[in-house]
Amino acid sequence: MWHMQLPTDVNYIITTLEAAGYQAFAVGGCVRDIIRSVSPKDWDIATSATPAQAKALFLRTIDTGIKHGTITVLLDSQHYEVTTYRIDGEYLDNRRPQTVTFTANITDDLSRRDFTMNAIAYNPHSGFVDPFNGQEDIKNGVIRCVGDALHRFSEDALRMLRAIRFCGVTGYRIDSEILAAIPRLKHNMASISPERIREELAKLVVSQNVQAIRPLEETGLLLYILQGREYGGDLAQVILWLQNCPSQETMRMAIFLYWAGDSCADILRDLRFCNKSNKEISMYVKWLHTRIPYNRYEIKKAMRSIPQDPFENLLTLKAIINPMQVRELENILQEAHDIIDKNECFTLRNLAVNGNDLAAVGITNGTEIGQKLEQLLDMVVREPSLNTKEALLRKLRHSGLDPESNRF
Repeated sequence: MWHMQLPTDVNYIITTLEAAGYQAFAVGGCVRDIIRSVSPKDWDIATSATPAQAKALFLRTIDTGIKHGTITVLLDSQHYEVTTYRIDGEYLDNRRPQTVTFTANITDDLSRRDFTMNAIAYNPHSGFVDPFNGQEDIKNGVIRCVGDALHRFSEDALRMLRAIRFCGVTGYRIDSEILAAIPRLKHNMASISPERIREELAKLVVSQNVQAIRPLEETGLLLYILQGREYGGDLAQVILWLQNCPSQETMRMAIFLYWAGDSCADILRDLRFCNKSNKEISMYVKWLHTRIPYNRYEIKKAMRSIPQDPFENLLTLKAIINPMQVRELENILQEAHDIIDKNECFTLRNLAVNGNDLAAVGITNGTEIGQKLEQLLDMVVREPSLNTKEALLRKLRHSGLDPESNRF
């Protein structure tokens, strides 16, 4: 029998439960990942002990989802979810069971799970419990539902998107029964929260097998992922771009939503992306549709709007979408590095004068101060040598930038 190497903490939890007379198994994604020779991000344990019985055995626990049988065991700084074997009741909202019933049978618990590769349990003493041939499906590279796909997706509509996301992450093919079931039940995705859709979509977009995005369009799921919007781009072209893009979420989402233009921010907002990600992705999309002329002044103007790392990311994205411009984009990047190396001013933060300096020479109106600073900054962007306090105040007094004039 093949043995899995479990972490010390996981072995400790399992042996503690067993010493008290209960069954316990590592279960789900962690077992799947070990079989695939992938390091698990977290470890889940299933047990015949009830939550109260499990809590009595460990010093530090959290009632994470005790209604559904889950507690979290804290060992040092690590958290491990321990869940009682259960049978799910009826699903009324296309997402979660209304009730759960605890059971003493691990196979009952595995029977309620989504895909065969996630329905495998392992105990270091008794080995694998794999009633649905999940190991064989992993070996053959296929994503298959536990039982009937229509039934599984009727319970939880998010599983349809998860099947496609797993295709992206693993590179496995999706079973034909799944692909046939999704178009029949895609409308149930309307009941899934945008936050959960966003999580799955982000994982899919950054996955190694971005070809897995194609079934989103083929099954009709894309309409629901985009919150009722038609995908307005050439998905085949987008997939080719994504294959050449670094696996970084904001960069890949910008390519995925390149077609959306000014609507990009609305889509990201509806999918509940955080403000920081929304701002960065929308900025990429805006500038992907905006040419940066190859001259130092225009490059500085662009750099003023875009922080340094995102600016370099933007040039990478532009080169992916417009490979004929690679040489020009390389030159722009080189120019940008030279601007930074020479500490040339291109933002108000680096301007040699500020609002207090202007107030000291008699400009007290806030709006006018802002206008004058912008005019001075534009002069400095064009001619870096002017960025001294003396030179700028001299310009302010003698070049028409004084309180008596609004002209250069």
